[in-house]
Amino acid sequence: MPLLNTVILVTSGATCTWAHHAIVCGYRKQAIFSLILTLVLAFAFTALQGFEYAEAGFTISDCLYGSCFFMATGFHGFHVFVGTCFLAVCLARLINHHFTQEHHFGFEAGAWYWHFVDVVWLFLFCVIYWWGGK
Repeated sequence: MPLLNTVILVTSGATCTWAHHAIVCGYRKQAIFSLILTLVLAFAFTALQGFEYAEAGFTISDCLYGSCFFMATGFHGFHVFVGTCFLAVCLARLINHHFTQEHHFGFEAGAWYWHFVDVVWLFLFCVIYWWGGK
């Protein structure tokens, strides 16, 4: 499941980049579609992370690994939630014609934040699931 979540989050980074390029090129409908897709993937990631928490065979107080696992992935999950909210606001602004080819810094800030969340997850995946699971 963590590998699936990694694929989902990295794919959401690609769809976020697609939205940015669509805005820059003036393809508003593509930008809206790709940003909606990004949000769907963000919700899927969050849902799968919640499912993983529910099915975990350990708790935050069971062991050092459990403490590190829940703290690191929970903190990341909070940032995913913030990024999802940020991108949802960007979607509303995009629908309301607030972004143009020349003026779309609000979206760029959201996209940079979302890519930061992606990179942090790749680090967590390597440390928590791959290296820490051995």
